Amino acid sequence: MAVAAITYAIGCLYKTAILEHEKYSAMASENQFGSTTVKAARGTIYDTNGKILAQSSAVYNIILAPGIINGNASLDNSERDRQARCAAKILVEEIPDFGYTEDEIVKMFYAEDTAGRQWIKLASKVDRPVVDKIMERAKADELSGNLIYTEQESKRFYPQGSLAANVIGFTNYEGDGIYGVEASYNDYLAGIDGKVISAKDGRGNEMPYNESEVYQSKDGDSIYLTIDSTLQYYLEKELNACVEQNNVQERASAIIMDAKTGAVLAMAVSPGFDLNDRSSIYSAKDRAALAAYAEENPGDTEGYSELYAKFREQQWKNKAISEPYEPGSVFKVVTGSSALEEEAITLDSTFYCGGAIQVADWEMHCWTSGDHGTQDFTRAMTNSCNPAFIQIGQRLGIEKFLQYYRAYGFTELTGIDLPGEALGLSYDEDSMGIVELASASFGQSNTVTPIQMITAYTAVINGGYLLKPYVVEKVVDPNGNVVMTQGKTVRRQVISEEVSAEMRQVLEDVVNNNGGGNVYIKGYRIGGKSGTGQKLIKSRQTGDWDLYVSSYVAFAPANDPDIIMLCMVDEPKGYRNGSLVYYGSLVAAPVVSAVFKEALPYLGYYPEYTESELAVLDVAVPDVKGMTVEEAQETLEGEEFSYTVKGSGVKVVSQNPSGKAPAGAKVVLYTEEDYEEQMVTVPNVIGYYPSDARYLLEQAGLNYRAGDGASENSTSTAYAQSYEAGSEIPAGTVVEVTFISRTEG
Repeated sequence: MAVAAITYAIGCLYKTAILEHEKYSAMASENQFGSTTVKAARGTIYDTNGKILAQSSAVYNIILAPGIINGNASLDNSERDRQARCAAKILVEEIPDFGYTEDEIVKMFYAEDTAGRQWIKLASKVDRPVVDKIMERAKADELSGNLIYTEQESKRFYPQGSLAANVIGFTNYEGDGIYGVEASYNDYLAGIDGKVISAKDGRGNEMPYNESEVYQSKDGDSIYLTIDSTLQYYLEKELNACVEQNNVQERASAIIMDAKTGAVLAMAVSPGFDLNDRSSIYSAKDRAALAAYAEENPGDTEGYSELYAKFREQQWKNKAISEPYEPGSVFKVVTGSSALEEEAITLDSTFYCGGAIQVADWEMHCWTSGDHGTQDFTRAMTNSCNPAFIQIGQRLGIEKFLQYYRAYGFTELTGIDLPGEALGLSYDEDSMGIVELASASFGQSNTVTPIQMITAYTAVINGGYLLKPYVVEKVVDPNGNVVMTQGKTVRRQVISEEVSAEMRQVLEDVVNNNGGGNVYIKGYRIGGKSGTGQKLIKSRQTGDWDLYVSSYVAFAPANDPDIIMLCMVDEPKGYRNGSLVYYGSLVAAPVVSAVFKEALPYLGYYPEYTESELAVLDVAVPDVKGMTVEEAQETLEGEEFSYTVKGSGVKVVSQNPSGKAPAGAKVVLYTEEDYEEQMVTVPNVIGYYPSDARYLLEQAGLNYRAGDGASENSTSTAYAQSYEAGSEIPAGTVVEVTFISRTEG
């Protein structure tokens, strides 16, 4: 019996000491050693000029240790109770949105499962001022050391709020990037956490420091984007205004790119969201839908939550890279450049438009209700003539069309360094017939993403080189060493330098020949093309045939492009004069024009006026203050200005306008020292033709100036005026009117 027992004991010892050595060693280590994670600081994200877009700041976890006082034999029950209640009061009063009551905290000191605990985490991501106040009060109330203590962590903060939100992205609760650059460059930004491994005594307390082993953390690298915050601001401002003015249903996106390198200088989605409050819904349309659902389905919290989650995640998606669309007429530059490269056509080739063209059993119409007649390539592009581009597609043929479609990158991802890039739908040789070729030739039936479209368009005008777009310029480690850089990457050459030069000239003519075009800016050479794609699939599903995508792509300087911009507006539902406004030339072009007017001077491009432009620029108004009325009249007439005199004085004491004004402007002269400036009401000229707008302003006692955009001599209509209709302004003030024309389908 004894021998058997001894044998059994020896067997158990052998099993424990030899066979299960690793298991029990690990258990022993777990009980004898404790580890504390030392979080690495996440790297900072900067724009190209060094402005901080994302950074981490220190925050703290608040830890309660009931065992500190419950295991201290020197404290009597009344002192333990006092400290427990003081600690509870401090925490509840100092931590915002704490989530515990004082009674709940006090119970933790007495409950069987918590009374002996060395730590209970009660709050996370508490800011330093709150922590300092807690520790001050704990010291003042003479609480035992480490009864309340803290662990330092970091909180991600975005100083610019919503600026470039869809590009920057954000981190999750654990601090890992899950959208945008925060996700795609997470391995660089995150760094490597460290550890402190400490020996513990029998009561679970840490042994002295010399018993610890420290593994230092490695802070994350910092990222410098190609994004320029100033350009990003211009872009978001105008895109937001467009979305509001045109009642856009499915968001809008826009991209500004360096045409020579592929660097993305700005990328925006509207409505956007604030990175510091990303869970709020920012789309007015979506907020209204949520409110309507709650009203119609009271008590259905699950359905409401699902709808809310759908809207929230939709706003986080970067529309510029993740949502394909039918590009419409902007795609004609691809068809046209491909046909020129293959010598299927020349600039002098002619194409006839009778308003429609028969393709197999289908009659395909031009976007205009009339016809364009016989036209050469430049005029066909200017007219954005669908039948002409169907003929160009036919001359190119299915095989060559698809060859260039692939070469321009529409069947592959661009490779941009952002997560979530999508591919559109396209035909192959087996699925494309002559009808599909016809519709694809003018930008219908195939779908592309905005980043694919602007990348292809860039190849058309930069010498034929398809570039890889990118948003990160360089990565810098915590010591300032550059560990990664990006620059121009040529994927392939699609068309020749010669054809690219021809396309630049054609697209500059498109802007200049349309009565100035809606992106025309005096003193600048700009090329561009508008597009309007009908959302046929969704229209068939919903029965709403007024679903369109409006877009415009433009570049400058037209002869040697450095900057290119695409604007895409998804489902505009705005009305003017009772009609739905959805053409790219009317919806998207004004965004491009407004951005370029600010961006080009900012980038160092200054206007160089042609003789015809100089002829219509403002001229200096003679300063006649102090002159006699007769002298002032003679001076103004000599400079071909008209005038009107207010008052019965002998000398001119004030005038409006002064400085510069359009040639021939009427100057209001005041001749009495105590004069009261004459105020007039600004008329509404929106929607009027140029001659009518001029007449209305002059009748009101105001001066008229034609702004950039469509020419005042075209059949364009007023789109914007520099002073709001109905406002009261001084007589003689110059009111600038911007015109717009519907130039394509």
